[in-house]
Amino acid sequence: MASNIKLLKRTLRKDMANKLKAVTNIQVQSDQVFQRLVKLPEFQQCKTVSIYISMPTQEIDTRNMIQHILEQGKNCYIPRCTKDTMDMVRLTSWEDFTTLPRNAWDIPEPPLDQPRENALDGEGLELMLVPGVAFDAEKNRIGHGKGYYDRYLRKYNDWAQQHGKPKVKTVALALREQMVDIGTIPLEPTDQQLDHILTADQTY
Repeated sequence: MASNIKLLKRTLRKDMANKLKAVTNIQVQSDQVFQRLVKLPEFQQCKTVSIYISMPTQEIDTRNMIQHILEQGKNCYIPRCTKDTMDMVRLTSWEDFTTLPRNAWDIPEPPLDQPRENALDGEGLELMLVPGVAFDAEKNRIGHGKGYYDRYLRKYNDWAQQHGKPKVKTVALALREQMVDIGTIPLEPTDQQLDHILTADQTY
């Protein structure tokens, strides 16, 4: 059964990759999602937020959002990954962001040997802005297959429980083409549901 779900997930990722190649208005949708994000109470009220750094294609562009988070004086954390793990580390300024080296996926990422404040060594996070390949109206997501975010959320929420903190709120940023019918995403027990999904047209 588990291998069957893995196969279904692989097929969905492949179908979505082909579909997303045809999207030509990513920047327009990204700006509309950004406007939706700044109106979200969880975003307005949070002091600590983690945000993914977008790939050059096929997902909502987060660069303007990162700049806005820093300008608002919020503590901004970004992913730093090894082969199996992901941590959220502090981004100190817009200049810090623009000088990050690019990884194998052409995404800016802090080097592993560079000292950075880790979210779990400080106050933690109130909000996580999450990427993905596909989403549905029941707030399910399928990622790129590495399991980084599902594992990190479980680790984070264990940490929060030990430190008497609330669970982190999760908000996905999605192109409208990434929304699929309920039942399309194959689900496993380890998959983490989201609190919100923002598209150009709607907040779920």
